[in-house]
Amino acid sequence: MFLGTAAHSLPLWPHQRAELFATCVGRLEALALDHSNATARDVDALRDQRADFQMLLDATLPAALDEGVPQKMPKLWRAGGWSEVTHLLGEMQYSVDSGRVDRARVQLERRILECEKVLLS
Repeated sequence: MFLGTAAHSLPLWPHQRAELFATCVGRLEALALDHSNATARDVDALRDQRADFQMLLDATLPAALDEGVPQKMPKLWRAGGWSEVTHLLGEMQYSVDSGRVDRARVQLERRILECEKVLLS
C-alpha cells in the first residue's frame, strides 16, 4: 500500500482538517505580516497560500460543524496559529540567546513546512 498520496497526508476527520487549515491560515497571516522576514519569503506567495488555506477551511467547515465543532473554533484555531508564529518570530528577533534563536527558527520552519506539505501533496 502506497502511503504517499494526498489522501494519506490529510487528517481523516473534517474537524481535524478544519483545525489544520485554520491553524495554517493564522500561521501564514502572521508570517506575511513580519517585515523583517520579507527578504527570505515572498509575501505575495504567503498571502496566496493563506488564501488557499482559507478556501480549504471554507470547504471543510460545514462538515466539521456537522460533527459538533462550535462556530467559534475556527477563529480560535486561526488565532492559535498566529500566536505560535508571532511568538517564534519574537524569539528570533529579540532573544540574546543564540540557542533560543536557532530553536525558534527550526520550530518556525517546521510549522510552515507542515502547512506547505498539505498544499504540495
